[in-house]
Amino acid sequence: MKRTEKIWIISKAKMKFTKNTYKYFDLAKKNKNNRSWFDKNKNVYEADVKAPLQALLLEINKKYQKKLPRIEISPDKITRPLRPKNRAQDGGLVKTHSHFSLAEKRTSLFEWNPGIYFQLGSAADENFFGLGLYMISSRQISLLRNALVEDYDRIDQILKDKKLKKAWGGLKGDTYTRFPKGFNPESEPAKYLKHKQFYLGRSYSRKDVLSPKFGPQLIKDLGAAIEFFNWVRSAVGTYRK
Repeated sequence: MKRTEKIWIISKAKMKFTKNTYKYFDLAKKNKNNRSWFDKNKNVYEADVKAPLQALLLEINKKYQKKLPRIEISPDKITRPLRPKNRAQDGGLVKTHSHFSLAEKRTSLFEWNPGIYFQLGSAADENFFGLGLYMISSRQISLLRNALVEDYDRIDQILKDKKLKKAWGGLKGDTYTRFPKGFNPESEPAKYLKHKQFYLGRSYSRKDVLSPKFGPQLIKDLGAAIEFFNWVRSAVGTYRK
């Protein structure tokens, strides 16, 4: 039996974050260079940060694994709570946030594949859920723009879906000041071609996260966006030498 399968079996935690989740993050911020503090509070991290994140990943795996081919959904995707000593100077040894990222295995050091990203932390802007392409390589942006023109009707239909709009609003990220050369600024795809990034995202308050409805709603919102995510994946593919 693989290690991942064992973790799935022993994980009985619920997808529920508690006040102790944020108590841990807030105290971690005050003790970010204190390894002994983490050792004393590791049980809080395990019970109120890692366990509900594992439960969330388990539910994503159960619901959507078949719809996300070539993407490993595993508790191993949760970031470790400590930074290596040689990288701890700026951010501190103890991390003040925790996240997981789901994407196809990288085939290039120079670009990231489309991914699903979830993060919780002490700062207000560290509570975020998003999916798509955030950091886009030149190869990806070229393929994405061509797909937006050639398959405009499909991606427009996806982004106009009522469930998606209710859950995510619309595309997030920066847009170009100057419209991309070689494309018609008056065309229908222009509203998408102006985007530097191509992702959906939502930020949350602590009140949102602590609601008992948060986990189930997150799973539902992800379902509303999977078609978008897979369209982006098919548009840019993965890097091939």
